[in-house]
Amino acid sequence: MSSILLIEDHILFAQVLQRLLTRQTGLEIVDIVRSGEEALKKLPALKVNLALIDVSLPAMSGIDVVRQIHAEFPHLRCLMLSGHLTPKYVKHSLEAGAYGYVLKDDVNGILEGVRRALDGEIYLSAAVRRYE
Repeated sequence: MSSILLIEDHILFAQVLQRLLTRQTGLEIVDIVRSGEEALKKLPALKVNLALIDVSLPAMSGIDVVRQIHAEFPHLRCLMLSGHLTPKYVKHSLEAGAYGYVLKDDVNGILEGVRRALDGEIYLSAAVRRYE
């Protein structure tokens, strides 16, 4: 079973995503947090394989969260989740240590991105790859 921490400030979207991911064999959402600060506070006590992180969070950006997770928990894989098809966000996310960048409206891409990131591969939603 692969465990996921979901870091998403839009609670309704987080609940939908939780339902989608937990219907997949071998995936479990351990917790949903609404900010990077909350995630960093809880992470030492959680046993997770992947952090699925919204790029646009209040106060601390998702990219900064990835940077800090990468520094403090180097074996924890991070996957960016975004509504923004912005090349600079993609570039900065990957430079920070993310295992990919998936768009919120790309359900298949989210599922594929989670699987690939858990396998240690980099994954970008199809629309993101077209802009690379």
